[in-house]
Amino acid sequence: MKYIGVSRKKGQGRYYFRVDFTHKRKRYSMGYYKDPKEAAKAYDLFVIKNELQRKTNFFKKKLAY
Repeated sequence: MKYIGVSRKKGQGRYYFRVDFTHKRKRYSMGYYKDPKEAAKAYDLFVIKNELQRKTNFFKKKLAY
């Protein structure tokens, strides 16, 4: 997949995009989306909101000085 934290799954004849990743031995799962961009944005927002030290797809993180 071209987006970080997003994988494609097939179910009931359709493709869904799942947001699922592991950070510091803890697993995070944020559900299924119909569009890969929508899933990638959900991943980015979760990473920024929880201040995780991970790369994002679209959004830039503010640096703490």
